Amino acid sequence: MKKHPTKFIICCLMVFVHMQISAQVNDMETKINEIFFGLNLNQSPENITKESKFEFKYSITQSIGGNHHTYSTEIYELPILNTKIKKSDFRISYDEMELEYGTFETILVLRFENEYDQIDEYEKLVADYEKYSSKTLIETTQNEDYETKSQVVVYQINKEIEIPKISFYFDQSNDGEYPLVISFSTSWKMKKIQELHKKKQ
Repeated sequence: MKKHPTKFIICCLMVFVHMQISAQVNDMETKINEIFFGLNLNQSPENITKESKFEFKYSITQSIGGNHHTYSTEIYELPILNTKIKKSDFRISYDEMELEYGTFETILVLRFENEYDQIDEYEKLVADYEKYSSKTLIETTQNEDYETKSQVVVYQINKEIEIPKISFYFDQSNDGEYPLVISFSTSWKMKKIQELHKKKQ
């Protein structure tokens, strides 16, 4: 029987690429968990809050498209930062209409004393997570003097599927306020989302 070395090589390359992507995803998940206090984000928001040391307030906002659920708490420090923060927010939220695929968002709204600390931490985070991205989106807002007043960088792990993704956003449009927002969108039903993506291809 005639062998097909070319097919064998292609097969090996596909396996190798798959292993690289899987390793990249695992590395980024570990890195992201460090931001969010070491919590396991591969589970439902309810289970995340139960695992956490924080006391979350639970709220529901009614809307035409379905109820929006939020778990929120206040934080006063974040171990991964080199600078101190003022009273900040930690939120986990999801829409009822997204329950089928388990998508949700984990958000940190960090508030700094000054713009130097804000930008220093923003640039450090953007640089640290860039290597995990397979697709990067950047949006910048400037004033009439061409000074950057806000910027958001979005890192998508898989360029073919919108989530998981992490974004870093800073805003200097309000004097005296220096927020840095870290947002991570993911799902506790990723296999279901991946299967749906395969069907659409």
